[in-house]
Amino acid sequence: MTTAPHTNCIDGHAHLAPRSFLNVVAGASKAFGVKVERSEDGHAVSLPHMPKLRPASGRLVELDSREGWMAAQGVTHQVTGPWLDIVGYTLPPKREIEWVHLLNEHVAADVSGAGDAFRALAAVPLRSGDAAARELEWAVNEAGMVGAMVPSDPVDIDVSDPSLESFWAMAAKLGVPVLLHGASHSKWDDFGPSYLAYSMGRTLDTTILAAKLILGGVMDRNPNLKLTLCHGGGALPYLIGRVEDGYKRGIERRDGHELELGGPTEYLPKMFYDTVTLNERSLRMLIDFVGAGHIMLGSDYVWGPMAQEFSGPVERTANEKELENIRHVTAENLFGIA
Repeated sequence: MTTAPHTNCIDGHAHLAPRSFLNVVAGASKAFGVKVERSEDGHAVSLPHMPKLRPASGRLVELDSREGWMAAQGVTHQVTGPWLDIVGYTLPPKREIEWVHLLNEHVAADVSGAGDAFRALAAVPLRSGDAAARELEWAVNEAGMVGAMVPSDPVDIDVSDPSLESFWAMAAKLGVPVLLHGASHSKWDDFGPSYLAYSMGRTLDTTILAAKLILGGVMDRNPNLKLTLCHGGGALPYLIGRVEDGYKRGIERRDGHELELGGPTEYLPKMFYDTVTLNERSLRMLIDFVGAGHIMLGSDYVWGPMAQEFSGPVERTANEKELENIRHVTAENLFGIA
């Protein structure tokens, strides 16, 4: 059953691969050690140690074509992060920093030029916590971006590694959210079949990373951190009982860290989530677990069923008080949208 959309919604989870950025890196591909093929289907990027990406074109590379969809879905604002497949986390450290900064410049320029209906999330380099912190500080204070979107499990990097501590501290200091989102190319191939990469790979990544960040004390050290889990938190809300039991029994503690809130379950309502569960019963469980004030609408634009029926699953699942939070209040608070 399709439900008519509400008229005051914020989309807190979308993606952009700016055409201008792709044009620039196509002309500087040798300098970065990448390959960019241009065709009628768009730009296909090949980053080091990764297969050629699908061509980026159409609604993924531009913002003006989204306005019709936003109007039809009752979306007043869309918060868009980079297409994570082109973030460049397999580049050498110095080149990664340059690549990410260039990407952020183009994302910020596209969003600021598209008017008040859009907000931008930054990418950050992940091979250095200090570099990630500096890029985030620049993105927020100089480029007007409203947070960061980070791949949950990028190829050879552990995003929960202590070397990234300064990045989490900077996000907490700036008061901006960090969205954790699975990427196409991750460690999934090491333990899961390719035909489950979309359904499980990109959600299990986030599930595992969030558990590691909790158990490692990142949220204890940064109590103001607005950690945001895309795709409804993956499987974490469903598995948190087992994580809790493992922690309480002392068999699943990270580096012996003693959680300040007593157990992992207490951290679920401290984090934020989107509605991209693709299952209304799962969404109802998430609301009951963490509260509607920590859940926002997400489309995962330009892909997936959520872009086809954006707010309908929430309209059929939540009560009126919960709906106001999920439609717009949570996102307003997270991203500073007036």
